[in-house]
This record gives sequence, structure tokens and C-alpha cells, in this order.
Amino acid sequence: MAASLLTEDLEAYSGQYGTHGAIQRLQFIASQTSKANLKIDALKLCLDLLKRTTNCKGYTEAHNCLKELLEGNDAALPIYDQVWVDATQKQNGILKELYEQDLSQARASQMKENIRGCYHQLTNLCLEQGDYAAAEKYLAKSREFCVEPQAVFATCMTIIRLRALQRQYSDIQNFTSKAHHTPFKDDSSQSKIFAAYGLYNMATGKYRDAATSFSQVKPQDLGTAFSDLLSPQDVALYGVLCALGSLDRAEVQQKLLDSQTFRECLDMAPQIRDLAVDFCNCRYAACLSSLGKLQEPLSLDVHLHGQVANLCEQIRNKGIVQYFAPFMSVSLHRMAEAFNTDVESIQREVAKLIGQRQLDAKIDSHRKILHASHADHRRATYQNALRVSGDFLDSTHALILRMNLLKHDFGVHLVRQKK
Repeated sequence: MAASLLTEDLEAYSGQYGTHGAIQRLQFIASQTSKANLKIDALKLCLDLLKRTTNCKGYTEAHNCLKELLEGNDAALPIYDQVWVDATQKQNGILKELYEQDLSQARASQMKENIRGCYHQLTNLCLEQGDYAAAEKYLAKSREFCVEPQAVFATCMTIIRLRALQRQYSDIQNFTSKAHHTPFKDDSSQSKIFAAYGLYNMATGKYRDAATSFSQVKPQDLGTAFSDLLSPQDVALYGVLCALGSLDRAEVQQKLLDSQTFRECLDMAPQIRDLAVDFCNCRYAACLSSLGKLQEPLSLDVHLHGQVANLCEQIRNKGIVQYFAPFMSVSLHRMAEAFNTDVESIQREVAKLIGQRQLDAKIDSHRKILHASHADHRRATYQNALRVSGDFLDSTHALILRMNLLKHDFGVHLVRQKK
């Protein structure tokens, strides 16, 4: 599972992603974690991955950070590869000059497909150098030269990829919508669109929409081209957390656990699957205990970290509301046991939910009992139903008597006519 690998096997965790996605996540872990060993391991892995690109600036910055951490321990510090840096910088300069010449020739020929191809060469060059902003500028210029629907779709997905690598989520929805309305899409393209919608909705706090989007992703359709953004394990992780924080148990069961499509993602993340199963089976203590253990590693996820605290709170609140829903009243001692806490803490949580109008209930502080506020309404409704049914029986009885009298009068009338 993606989250647990952050501390158990960093190399396996980063191996789920494309080179640029892995670099982004390792850099984020190194910048956020307070554990020195994890920070050092992340930077060492990052150095190796950066040498697969032409990102000399990123390589130098990572090496300088590692040098500061390992000050006084030069034996553990990887050698700075100045030869690689010089050769790569020279090559970058040559390629940029060559690609710009190609672009000038293509513009002179006024052939749209050739111009688009030259802009894509410059986009990929900047991408490999880690200059995502410059790559996006070239890509934006290429959009007016897109002729075929496939080219439009590929351009939109590349912009989404660049925005995610820069953690700029606001415009992802616009380009996802454009990709969605591109004709001649296949199933693989549709899964990428759902995943992109899910990422945008999660990052902006729209958890219900995010859960619905992630639940429709087929993991085999994401492919390597999408691996800089999300892995199938991430789809399972993000989908389950967003669902638990926004959907009721029946919806979680239907959209996630009973979905053949999403089950394939869940099978790749058994710890997250167990989390959803515990929630749906009302095993809230087990579910929340597992979630608590995951909270620290989840905070090191580059896309999820800003939502972790809010999601965990919403999942717990959702559990409390759903636990109480079938009852007219319930002991706070029993609730505290179910949610693995003490009575005073569960009382404060319940009081907060009542204040937020998420829970329609009243607290008996002396007896430590939570009563449903609508209990009196239920009783009144029941009594009203009895009264209405009684009135109906009375009116029916009266109608029967009237009909019998009419029948009797009619019979008397017939006898008189015969006479």
C-alpha cells in the first residue's frame, strides 16, 4: 500500500511512479519529514533518479541538501558528478538551439503538424530539465496547431501532468473537461479523465465528487504515461478516504467494495481495503485505529497531505453519526467503547456535532445518555397513525351500517310493490 511504503520501503514506494513523479514525491518527503534517516534516504534516491533526467539544477540542490545533513560524515555522502553536470548542461544548450531552428523552419513551411511537433520537442526538453513552467508555455503555444482530436487529448493530459507536478490544481478541471469532450476516446482515455477529475476534486475538498470519480478508474487503463500523477494504489487510497469522509456505509459498499472495477485497485492496497470493510461493518474502533496509524505517513503524500487532517476528522464524525442513526437513545459509555475513547471525549465530540447540526440529538449529562431529538416526533407520528386508523375504522363501520339500512329499506319497498 502506498502510504505504508513511505517508512517500510522507500525504493518500492518511488518505484510505483514515473521518473518525474517519483522525484516530486521524494523531494516532498525530504522537505516534510522530521526523521533524519528518511530524509537522507529520500535525497539519495532522488539523486539517482535526477541523473536519469537532464535536471542539473535539481541534482545540485539535492546534493547540497544531502551535504548539509551529512556534515562531518563525508564517507556517506555520494560523490558530486561534475562531469555529468557539465556534459548535460552542454547537451541541453545544443538541443535547445537545434529545436528552435526546427521550429523556425516549421513556421516558415506553415505546416501545423510540424509546428506542433517542434513545440512538443521543446516541451519535453524543458520537462526533462525540471523546468515545468517553461514546458507548459511551449505546450500552450502548441495548442493552436492541434488538428486531430488525439493531439488535443494528448496536449490536455500533458498540461494536467505538468500542473500536478507543480501542485497547481485549480486549472486541472478545465483541461480535464476539454479532454472529456474530445471525440473518439477509448476506455483507457476515460479512466485517465476520471483519475484527473478525482485528483482535482480531492485537492479542492470536494470529497464526494472525488470518491465518485476515483471509483470509475480502471487501474490497467492508467498506463505508464499517467504514472507521474497517480498509481493504482493511490487511486485506492484517495478513493477510499474520500468515500469514508463523504458517503454513507451503503454507498461505500456499493460504489467501492461491490464494484468490480474498483476492487482491482483495492486488491493492490489490502490495508486500505480492510479500512473500508471495517467501516462498512460498523467496526469503527478498528477502522479509526488503523487510520490513526496511517495519519503520519499520509501527511507525506504530495497530493493528499493538505487534506489529511480534515478527512480524518470527517471520517470519524461520519462514523459517530452513522453509529447513532438507528437508536432512539444510546449510552455514551457504549459509544466511547465503540470509538476507542473515554466518555468525556466522546461527549465533547457529540456536543460539537450537535452544534454543527450534523447530529439531531440531546445529551443527558447526568446519566451520560444521548437521546434522539426526534424521538418525541416519532411517538407523536405513531399516535397520530393510530388515531387516523381508528377514525377510518369508525367511518367504515358507519358506512357499513348505512348500507345495511339502505338494503333493508330497499327490501321493504320491493315487498310493498309486490303486494
